[in-house]
Amino acid sequence: MNHTTVHLNFSKADRLFLWLMLPLIGLVIGYFLPPISEWASKLEWIPFQGPFKLVASLNAGWVIFATMAFGLLAGIILTVLIYDEILNIYISEDTLVFKIGKVEMNYAKDDISYIYIDHKDLVVIGHEGHEIFRYKKEISTKILKEELGERGYLFKDGNPYKEQFKKWVPGLTDLSLEANALLKAREMMLKNDNSEEALQIAIELWKLHVSVKEIEAKQYYRVA
Repeated sequence: MNHTTVHLNFSKADRLFLWLMLPLIGLVIGYFLPPISEWASKLEWIPFQGPFKLVASLNAGWVIFATMAFGLLAGIILTVLIYDEILNIYISEDTLVFKIGKVEMNYAKDDISYIYIDHKDLVVIGHEGHEIFRYKKEISTKILKEELGERGYLFKDGNPYKEQFKKWVPGLTDLSLEANALLKAREMMLKNDNSEEALQIAIELWKLHVSVKEIEAKQYYRVA
């Protein structure tokens, strides 16, 4: 049994790409921004004429260094924002913690029956066969399975509930009025790309023993 806590998000290759390539891309864009701005400022049909004309009007030698610094900083900020929005997993001998942005969910090992992967989603099942967590993971299944196994969590291969999910449409009779209302609200959040609110609504559905996932932008559900 491994008694340490491990933090999982991206693979080493992905972390290397994010922390090196995104700032580097920003740096390169910053380097070419002054000549691009000079060219774009002469074409009135190109949007954002204000910023382009501003950069083009600055002829001092320091401008290119300023735009490169800005590009580098933009790349670093983008990397930090990406890290904040993905699923961060903390696995210890006793608890499983998930963090997505400002949302944090803690699960005691005793409350978890098993864990499996549904396409790219990490799914946690409670002792009554209901989902208590589901979210897209970035870490490889192989690494996740190894780290969970070392700390005594049961990981199952395959999706045992694949055939039980049904496409949701408003007003289904096998769902409560509350569950239907939540799914309707979640549909709106997904259409508006509001992933944080969609997650909060999914949490309320899990409390009702209703599992939900998306397939080709449509919601599918399962009642445990």
